[in-house]
Amino acid sequence: MDRFFSIIKLPVALLSLWIFPASLLVLWDFAVAQRYSVTNVPPLLLGFIVYYILWLLLFRRRELGSYVTTLEHEVTHAVFALLTGHKVTRMHVTAKQGGHVVYEGKGNWLISLAPYFFPTVTVLLLTVRMFMERNAWLEGGIGASLAFHVTSTYVETHGAQTDFKHAGRLFSFCFLPSANVLTYTFIALYLNGGWHGILSGLRALYRHTGEYSVLVYHFIENFLRSS
Repeated sequence: MDRFFSIIKLPVALLSLWIFPASLLVLWDFAVAQRYSVTNVPPLLLGFIVYYILWLLLFRRRELGSYVTTLEHEVTHAVFALLTGHKVTRMHVTAKQGGHVVYEGKGNWLISLAPYFFPTVTVLLLTVRMFMERNAWLEGGIGASLAFHVTSTYVETHGAQTDFKHAGRLFSFCFLPSANVLTYTFIALYLNGGWHGILSGLRALYRHTGEYSVLVYHFIENFLRSS
């Protein structure tokens, strides 16, 4: 399976760059449609805001938030190692010196980059929600988990990060922006409209990508004619 991910690496990078403008438009369409106001704050957004404030005041301190952040990061590596056919042999997590996962095999870019776009805690809570009636406390927890992932990704994204070196820094730059925007957008669409919301988001992504492709085609055509 590692060879498969190696083969699709370049197409994935190019596709990620190509759909990035459309992915932003899908997120913008969703945000505009919600018509949020001070008197209309959904539990998801409220949970996000509350956690973010707590992070600014408390969890940003290394001694308080680092261990949980590192644990979620390494668990995500391990989950994607298992999903792509690797046997995980060891996981080490510390509060101040980071952590690492050891698995059999060479590995691939998806394992390296998964923690930077896949919110593991959020997905676990979404799985619980699939079997429950709509619950404000649970949706608030999902919002808080999204804020946790955003802040932890912010902390973990830096030039010395070895995960980007393993995946390729240029590839990481191409892939992660679209991956993050689409991940958060489709989570919001699912919470708002279930699987129908996901399908509507995919249709909007296809439509915006088509519109963007036409604009780029006309730009290139006009440029070639004028040169």
